[in-house]
Amino acid sequence: MRVICPKKMLNGPCGGVRGELCEVDDFKCPFVEAFRNLRSSEYLKPLLDPGFKVGCEVVEVEPSPYVKKLEDFAVSAEVEPWGPEELERASKWRVDALNVTDNPLGLPHLDSVWASAALASKGKEVIAQLTCRGRTREALASSLLALDASGVNNVLALTGDWAPNAAFDLDAVRLVCLVQALRKGVDWEGRKTRRVRLSVGVASNPYFSYEEKRLLRKAHAGAQFAQTQPVFKKELLYKIKKYPLPTVPSLLLTTSRKVVRALMERGVDAKEFYEELVKAKREGKADELVLKKSLEMYEEAYSSELPGVHLMAPGRPDLLERFLELLRL
Repeated sequence: MRVICPKKMLNGPCGGVRGELCEVDDFKCPFVEAFRNLRSSEYLKPLLDPGFKVGCEVVEVEPSPYVKKLEDFAVSAEVEPWGPEELERASKWRVDALNVTDNPLGLPHLDSVWASAALASKGKEVIAQLTCRGRTREALASSLLALDASGVNNVLALTGDWAPNAAFDLDAVRLVCLVQALRKGVDWEGRKTRRVRLSVGVASNPYFSYEEKRLLRKAHAGAQFAQTQPVFKKELLYKIKKYPLPTVPSLLLTTSRKVVRALMERGVDAKEFYEELVKAKREGKADELVLKKSLEMYEEAYSSELPGVHLMAPGRPDLLERFLELLRL
């Protein structure tokens, strides 16, 4: 698997798996077959490479305000840090946490650590996305230490989107294990370092057939919550509720047919929404459709006693703000 997986994952599959296919060259993902033949949850323990001289032992810390809020109902919103203007605008959103992206799709933005620290300095509860793509474990450890020292309380551990020349030293599960080591005050080799008190979350792909097992491995590594890929159908909310981690569905507020088509190509079930969106755009009512559908999903998530929702509105902060007004937030 180490040779076959383009991302050199040990704890796959990544979130880019589509059915049984790898996101890179459409060959069969080796991890899907492994999950299909799984006979015992013992095999879901995190796998570490020889570079780890310490095990993946969960170290308890005081849960962050966001993690505590998940016991009730938490609303987080995604921030794309293109520049200081986006951060200033997002700092005014009345949500339980701001989730700062880390170069999504490999497109350069402001550094997610810097942007997260800037928002934390304004008194905001922040979830900093941290991807393994293009970073060594040394660089990832430095970022985790910097986030903790800057007053950021949460990190979302991600393997990262595929990019042709990107290196993957760790995967999301091993990144969660690295957080556990730093909570003990040591690095991956057991060398003494500063302790962190970060709460850690992971991504969830509700379209993967064996997602419960995939999340169970992340839970064994010490993940405390999960956020899903965009969800458009209420039926998926009931599936998410059964997951072994507190999992919040992501609601995508977009009127872009291109964005929705791209998601569908990556395995997201959005066909019905896409057809409605095409019709609504012809009628000049796309914004209204998106707000209506998102509100219905929000209300269903709330009434179903899910731990919260995550709001995403790439390129449309105005639409997100209108939605927050509907929620009276």
